[in-house]
Amino acid sequence: MFLFMLPLLSPPSTNLLTVRAYSLGDILGSETDLDSSTTLSLPEISEMRVRDIRRRLTRSHGYGSDEIMAILDKKELINALAYEEHRVRQKEDEARRRFVMRRSIIVALLCVVVAIFFPLFRHVWEVGSINFVVYTDKKRHEAKTCWELKSAWGALGVFCMFVVDTLSLWLSVTVLLSWVMNTKSKYFFPIPSFAVRPAAIMAASTGGNAGALGNYGVNIGPMVVTWMFRFVNGKLELWTGKALVNSQKLRRKQERDRKKAWKRGETQEEKEARRTARASRRNLKESKKQAQMDAAREEVMRVAKEEARARADEASFKINPQQHIDGDSDGSSNEASQLSREERRAAAAAAAEARQEATGWATVEGTTAFDDLD
Repeated sequence: MFLFMLPLLSPPSTNLLTVRAYSLGDILGSETDLDSSTTLSLPEISEMRVRDIRRRLTRSHGYGSDEIMAILDKKELINALAYEEHRVRQKEDEARRRFVMRRSIIVALLCVVVAIFFPLFRHVWEVGSINFVVYTDKKRHEAKTCWELKSAWGALGVFCMFVVDTLSLWLSVTVLLSWVMNTKSKYFFPIPSFAVRPAAIMAASTGGNAGALGNYGVNIGPMVVTWMFRFVNGKLELWTGKALVNSQKLRRKQERDRKKAWKRGETQEEKEARRTARASRRNLKESKKQAQMDAAREEVMRVAKEEARARADEASFKINPQQHIDGDSDGSSNEASQLSREERRAAAAAAAEARQEATGWATVEGTTAFDDLD
């Protein structure tokens, strides 16, 4: 904000930010030199000679020769020059105050605008930064692809697209600046004028006269040029893509031809060595895959065994928790002799269900997790 306000805070020259439409001095007004003054004070006038006083009155303040000759006394000449210098000094002070007032009002308004629209400015800056990064990354990728594929036509297409994008950006900046500046500057894009006057068209269709409204219209020249740029950019992008695809196909064909020529030129021993190396790589890959499958199978078996054992213990505990606790404390279990027929059937059903869920993975080294329960 300080850098933005610096041209307004510092005393501007007469041609500061001058353009063809207007200048900043037209808004702020002219300013006299704030440091030095061109007027003379009374002590300086008193020390001057009569001839110098008369010359200054004649050249600076518009006195005639008859008026100068009518003043004979030096004191009267001093009073006349002091009065004229005082009037000039008052005009300079008034102009200075007027300039400072205008500058203060404009700076205050700009500060208010910046403070109110700062989120909008920040959003515009972020959007512009993101678009710039995306555009540069895209062009870098396109240039890298052209370099990898050795495609001269693709590089030409990328360069032409960059030229079209630059012209489109120039046109957009010109249109934005045309809202506040005159577009006749040589640095602006030469926009053709295609005026569309709706009032004149409506008046012509009804057989009447549009009057003064018929002179107002909309210039569709920028829209036509923008559409042309987009159309040309799309065609260039399609042509560049086809050139890159053709270059990639040509490169793959050359690679296949090189491999075929290399295979045709190799001996029988080299062929056998290549086949052996390929078979060894395949076997190594299959062995790694088999090892991974075995590890996964062992992990599944371990998890199934733990789940089946936990389910069996839970079923036995639900049937007769007291006997389960006594068996754990005495070191022996008498479930088969003390359980009733219904309880044994329920325990058998729970064991069968747990065995079915374990899908046979619980059997390890000839023992099962349901031996005690059975």
